Amino acid sequence: MKFSEDIFSYHINWKSRGHHPGQHKSAQRGMGLEFAGHATLLDYPDPRRIDIRQTIRDPFEQIQVRIFNQRSATPVMIFADLSGSMNFGSQKTKLEYASEIASVITNSVVAKSDAIGFIGIEDVIDPEWVARLSYRSHRTQNLINRLSNYRAKKGGHYGIKSAYQFLPKDKTLIFFISDFHMPIKDIEEGFSLLSRHQVVPIVLWNKSEYENLPNFGILTVNDPESGEESTMVLRKKMKERIQENFKERRKLLEKTFIHLNSPAFFVGEKFNPLLMTEYFNEYFHA
Repeated sequence: MKFSEDIFSYHINWKSRGHHPGQHKSAQRGMGLEFAGHATLLDYPDPRRIDIRQTIRDPFEQIQVRIFNQRSATPVMIFADLSGSMNFGSQKTKLEYASEIASVITNSVVAKSDAIGFIGIEDVIDPEWVARLSYRSHRTQNLINRLSNYRAKKGGHYGIKSAYQFLPKDKTLIFFISDFHMPIKDIEEGFSLLSRHQVVPIVLWNKSEYENLPNFGILTVNDPESGEESTMVLRKKMKERIQENFKERRKLLEKTFIHLNSPAFFVGEKFNPLLMTEYFNEYFHA
């Protein structure tokens, strides 16, 4: 698989606790440019940072030095839904789209010098679908490559409730790629277990699911509440009902994700890195 060279710009709105140098605001002391206050030379023995004026003003006559915070890396994880509904698509399945999006995410993370990892979400998380956080993206890219050719089993999404076990203690930026054709209750429970982290839900919908439908034909649909597939004879009224159900479903997902402090990013037929950059500028002020 040839990986896309596209990238987008992202940032976090919390201070990274990572020791590894990077591009995000940090609580770590270092050689950065963000002024963090003063300390005595005994507490912070760096003569290059001596502040003469502050030393003169010090009533205890101790030598004062300026201290700064460095820029640090932050952990980033990609979650990819491997449930049956992700097989949808004729020319290109949702799993193939997910692979392409995950590739762009990985490129963007590598460009930021952040750590990257990957988890495939099924009913039970398979260790073979887990790439632990690393500053080398090789393992993650291998799984992304595998994802593009994968045919999901009939299993579901219940691994969303155990994914937190594979995450670090430090706050992590999570890109969750899924069509989210799952019960709202499961989304709420899964995201509540990820509440110490920041999740970006990338909602992957194909217009052929609901918009570009014929007025008559045979259609296989996936129930977003139960996850069950069913086949129906499509007529005009049924088509209108499906389209209305998707509109209502989108409103419900948007409301749910806002409540979970994880605004949704909807993707149609193509992932636009520029729109992803705008998403971060809108919702995650640095």
